[in-house]
Amino acid sequence: MGKLLLTSGQVQVLLSSAFVVTITFFLFLAGYTMQQHSVASLQAQLKPRIPIAPALKTAQQPLSGPHHPSRLFDAEQNDLINKHNAAQEAPTVNWQKLAHVQLVTNHHDVCSAIMLFGDLARSKSPARRILLFPQAWAMEKQAGKHDMIDPYMDSTRRLLRRAARRFNVELRPVIPPAGQEGISVASLWALTDLARVMLLQTPGLVQDVEALDAVLAYTEPAPMTLLQDTDNYLEAEDLILATPAKEAHRVLTAAGLQNLTSIIPMLHPSHLAVSIIIASIASLHNAIHPNKTSFLQTPYIRFNDPKLPGPEWEVDYSRVVEARPKDKDADWLWTKLYGEFAGRRYDICGLGLEVWRD
Repeated sequence: MGKLLLTSGQVQVLLSSAFVVTITFFLFLAGYTMQQHSVASLQAQLKPRIPIAPALKTAQQPLSGPHHPSRLFDAEQNDLINKHNAAQEAPTVNWQKLAHVQLVTNHHDVCSAIMLFGDLARSKSPARRILLFPQAWAMEKQAGKHDMIDPYMDSTRRLLRRAARRFNVELRPVIPPAGQEGISVASLWALTDLARVMLLQTPGLVQDVEALDAVLAYTEPAPMTLLQDTDNYLEAEDLILATPAKEAHRVLTAAGLQNLTSIIPMLHPSHLAVSIIIASIASLHNAIHPNKTSFLQTPYIRFNDPKLPGPEWEVDYSRVVEARPKDKDADWLWTKLYGEFAGRRYDICGLGLEVWRD
């Protein structure tokens, strides 16, 4: 047989082709590896972040599987729980029986409630999110010739749809009890498909979702739990933990109780320490060189500033200057948090600040 002789041009073509095939193969292999890492990272990001339970005999046990440390509990407690989890399989917490709840009775409060749900969704809280609102908002009514049209209804319905679509919020219209106007906080005890619910007073900013979830899931159950009375500008009802029950709701409704002040004597609440759960922005006015890192790590920061009408309002600049804390560090925190609230309000609700008129 004759030998096949290749010209120098053919050899160059073969070598070039082999080089291209090799490079293409390695590029494909690198792309496939990166894709698998991206998918695994995305799956990890989408998983709910389960808080670690405190080392208390009365607490429920934490979920099995990976855990994420929360600033609510110290390193020693977390280490003890990790060793406990490694030694035995812990029973699970049914997060479908736990919920963060907001109750709104007017259009102005809807955005602040949805902002809270947005913070919970962004940080992957495993608990359910439920919004209670007057049933009349969900009713399509044909306007008569002389009827007044509510100018805020369209905006409210848009926000409710956004909450359900973007943040997986369950919308539950509430019918006011016979002979009563509007809905009250007693509606919390009507949520009997749940084991426990948490209501935070708004407006506010959630800084540590895992800490709030840990309070919801692992603190000792009681018919009602409030914050301890403090002198740091917070009220007991700024955080409410409720254990829904048909009998409790029946009693509260039959008594015609509309506000928390009248409900408290009937349910004899237990209390939580406030220092590790909520901070008030009003406390910055009297603060001297506050610890900025510690303040920003508080799970929930409540905007109850006595010098301004609220973070959702745009007021005259001269009034803002007058309202700012005198301490330099406190002023930095105060300005940062007001700016952050305005930014989140626009991102979540698509709303700017409303103009305040005295």
